[in-house]
Amino acid sequence: MKLQTPLFKYTFQAAALVDIGQKRSSNQDEVITCPEQGFYAVSDGMGGLPNGGGGVTSDMIRQVLPLMVREAVSLLEGKPAPKRAAELLKQQVQTLSDNIYDTGNSERHTYFGATLSGVWLIGRHALFVNLGDSRGYLLPRFKKNIRQVTTDHNLAAILVELGKLSKEEARNHSSSSRLVQFAGMQAPAKPDVFICEVRPGDRLLLCSDGLYGMVDDGRLSRLMRSARRSPDRVCRNLVDEANACGGRDNISVVYLKILK
Repeated sequence: MKLQTPLFKYTFQAAALVDIGQKRSSNQDEVITCPEQGFYAVSDGMGGLPNGGGGVTSDMIRQVLPLMVREAVSLLEGKPAPKRAAELLKQQVQTLSDNIYDTGNSERHTYFGATLSGVWLIGRHALFVNLGDSRGYLLPRFKKNIRQVTTDHNLAAILVELGKLSKEEARNHSSSSRLVQFAGMQAPAKPDVFICEVRPGDRLLLCSDGLYGMVDDGRLSRLMRSARRSPDRVCRNLVDEANACGGRDNISVVYLKILK
């Protein structure tokens, strides 16, 4: 089904899927879908928090974020200026994270926390936002390989930047589970926002580490380039691939294809 919003110049298709994986006894991943506003996101609750606080946080994000996106749309006043929209998106995600922190976290203790990676279709652009290590990818129509747009907010990414680890080593390194930023972090949060121009035929992917931690970029690209597959089928294939590779974590996926 083709989707369209007043703020985006193209039509698009979208699908989302969450799966518990092969090893976990509970699911703490959530997907957020706001087709009327052209906004989608994934959130991965942090493991090991007291009383399942990670899952509580991702569920809180699922419930509250659509309201904040609608507020951002109203503040745009029908003018799809990407820079203005990016600033509004950053402000809303910061406010959301700071409110989660105020719910019960402190400098010494974290009871609530989750990753957040989202995309907002504005004008001829995709605005990516993230806190944590869930990812946003772009696969341009005429390119072979996907490009990671977002930056991982974990210790492993810092070690890669410092040259202490290779990107491949970081995939399964213990430091990859140590987040340095997340929704619910000590206020004020500082989410990253990236503005990417998109064209018909481009594909976008949002996912938790339950997908990219099991499936390498080359395989992700091939599954996303299945041009004849429906978005629902692409999401199903991505989840099935992660499970076939071990399914060590919950898996959340959002897939979008830009149309004319």
